[in-house]
Amino acid sequence: MLAEDTIRDILTTPTFGKQAQTLACHLHEPLEDASQDLIVELLDHRLKSWADEDVEDAVVRELPELQWRITFARKDVERRTWHDERVEKDKVEMLGLTIPPDTHSEAELNGAIERANSILHNHMSQEWVESVLRYGKRETMARFGQSNRQFSTKLHKMTLYLTTHRKDADTDER
Repeated sequence: MLAEDTIRDILTTPTFGKQAQTLACHLHEPLEDASQDLIVELLDHRLKSWADEDVEDAVVRELPELQWRITFARKDVERRTWHDERVEKDKVEMLGLTIPPDTHSEAELNGAIERANSILHNHMSQEWVESVLRYGKRETMARFGQSNRQFSTKLHKMTLYLTTHRKDADTDER
């Protein structure tokens, strides 16, 4: 563990100040929090194997190796924070899938399904289209055991087929 004086010396280096400021800007947090995150990362990981004398010597001599360790400690904090945010975002999206958003009225939805069913003659295709309209992509992929690529291909084919045959259904109804 490094001595308090050594830690204070690290905190006063221009590189530490610049990296803490960059971290605060990138993570949209106060400078004090960013400085604290950066020093913790440095002490726990990047300078863990360094002796107190080595760190003092690097601070006094302004060695590039210390400056690089500070810079990469900042990048480590950013990477970890962004990864955690991405994981949380994915969790929120997964929870959001359990309750589908109601952007259309039930009458519009039923109308679209009936119209697609009048064009499609294959029972499985009718069920697939209804699943997409009612439950969305992920649920349909799970119900029909499709990969993302399979779903995209099927969606493209269905959209193309329904679009080209829509005119036939429109003329039949008139």
